[in-house]
Amino acid sequence: MAFSWIIEKILSPVIVTSKLTVVHQQVPGIGVGAAYATGDAFGTTFVIPSQDEGTITKVIFHDLDNEGLRKELWLFSRPFTETADNAAFAPTAQENPYSVGVIPVSTFYGASGNQIGLALPALDYLAPQKKLYGQWVTRGADNIAAGSIPEFTVVMA
Repeated sequence: MAFSWIIEKILSPVIVTSKLTVVHQQVPGIGVGAAYATGDAFGTTFVIPSQDEGTITKVIFHDLDNEGLRKELWLFSRPFTETADNAAFAPTAQENPYSVGVIPVSTFYGASGNQIGLALPALDYLAPQKKLYGQWVTRGADNIAAGSIPEFTVVMA
């Protein structure tokens, strides 16, 4: 019984303990069957609940379509202009100073039919609104099949 409780807690959208905040969600707005190009917004913008300051210690990209193509997680401390899914990602020059950083996910571990991309960034952040605003960007030519929408996990300390 304890094991099933642990799995349920891991798959919850947001877990907050005295030491960690763990956020797990599907990449929003992915166009199934769309042909992405390098530099395209991969899905739409999203919000990650956070503390007002902390460190992102781990990002896991759950590649359920088994493509293993490099991604970048762009993070901002306030909302930014949304780029349409499958269009060249283009934050404005005025939004650039509000960037918290970019986390590349380029190391993938393959299983039969899916992969996990892992980044261990140790990226410090300040988030006055207790939210981080994010956008995935692809650095490959993705083509996501129905039923294989990728997911991601962000761990903050």
